Order: sequence, then structure tokens, then C-alpha cells
Amino acid sequence: MSQRKVVSVSDVENILVCLPGVQKARVVVNDWGAIEEIHILTGLDRSPKQIVRDVQSALKAQWDITVDRRKVSVAQLKSTMSLTPGRLRYAGLEVKTETSTGKSEVCVTLERSNEEQRAVYVGKAETDGTEGSLLFAIARATCLAVNLTIQPPNAFYPDDVAVVQVGPRRAVAVLVTLVTPRRNHEELLGAAIIRREPIEACVRATLDALNRRLEVLPVQGTVEEPGRDPGEDDGETDDPEDNQDIVAIPGPEPENDLK
Repeated sequence: MSQRKVVSVSDVENILVCLPGVQKARVVVNDWGAIEEIHILTGLDRSPKQIVRDVQSALKAQWDITVDRRKVSVAQLKSTMSLTPGRLRYAGLEVKTETSTGKSEVCVTLERSNEEQRAVYVGKAETDGTEGSLLFAIARATCLAVNLTIQPPNAFYPDDVAVVQVGPRRAVAVLVTLVTPRRNHEELLGAAIIRREPIEACVRATLDALNRRLEVLPVQGTVEEPGRDPGEDDGETDDPEDNQDIVAIPGPEPENDLK
């Protein structure tokens, strides 16, 4: 009985970032391990069509994995923008409570610094003032601020917030969902130790869930070219193999996946 072949997501991402012009790469798989999306971040020196073909060829040559070109999205950064815009950082939190109604407005401020430039993003949300709803509103305001930095329709939404006990320390855990242009949902989890107040730890936990994913998402001001073409602009016809929606790794047993 042949041994099952398993290729990890990190293995795929590691080979993709070695391709010419590729700065960042992220792979999204479904519950069965099949590739659903490949996101590539590049400059403007190579066309999206070339990048998509390189991705397909690299996976085919390395592991005999066949990927539909429509599952590959290429985001190209303009030459005036840095390829490493910097991580979003917590800059401020304000909670205003209306005494007559008991409702509160949460205002979260984030910042991103790069060389001599500094950008500030603000997200606001309302809450009834109880601790659970206050923390959820803070996570929502943080997501709204982060959404200002990425190209729609990509967006983050909070799912749940909890204060947990980890050994002798208390921490805030935040579950966030990323919705992509293809309406795929990716769950992300972040956590932060409560050092002063749970409300500050909630902002940091939300950023912990989002920041690594932000490295590959197209930022505001980028030009994104989904992998639906290459070939549309040069009159090429579709190869039947290009329309396969499976990940194929050869072997007697067709139970291959990415883990």
C-alpha cells in the first residue's frame, strides 16, 4: 500500500516566494486540503499573466499539483509604494458613554509607520456598555480601522471575544473572519495577555489575529489582477486542463491534500 503524500501550505508558500517578482504569497485551502485561493503580491516588473503561469508551472513541476488559474490572484503594488508598508500598531482607544442611555461609543486608532511617513486609521462602534459587548465593540472597531487599509471587498469581521485564564495570567482571545472577493471565509485567532486593562488587550489580540494576514492582502492603492485571465487579452483559448478545480498529486490513491 503506497504512502500518502501530503504537501503543507507552508511548503507551497515557500516555493512561491522564490519565483521572480513575487514578494509575498498566501495559500488558502478548504476543509479537505484542496487549494481554494492563492494570493500573490508583486511589483510592476512582470505581468500578472506571467506570474500566474509561473505559479502553475512551479506547483506542477515540484509536486504535480494542478491549479486552476482562476484561483490565483495577483496584487501589484505601484512603484511609488513600499512593498513592506509596516505592521499596524495600536495607537489609542477612547470609550465615550452617554449617561442618559448607558450606551457607549468606542473609537480605536491604529497607525502604520514606514520610513518618514505615518498613516492613522480610526474605527468606531457602539455598545450597550456591558463588559462582553464592550470588548466585542472594540474588536469590531479595530476590524473597521483595519479594513480601511485593504482593498475591498476583502474585509475582516469579529466573530467572538473571550477573556480566558492561561496559567496565572488572564488574556483576551479574539476570533475574526476574513471574507475574500470569492466569498471564502477564513477564521483567524489572536490573543493578548491583559497587562493593564482588558479593553487594550482586546485591540492587541485583534491585531494579533490580523497582522500576519495583512502582509499579503492588497492594500488600498494597489492594482489587483485576478487569475481569471491570462489569455483573455491575447486571444488565447482555454486548455481543458485549465478548468480543473482539483489539486492533483499523482499516486495510486487519490486522497492527497494540503495540511
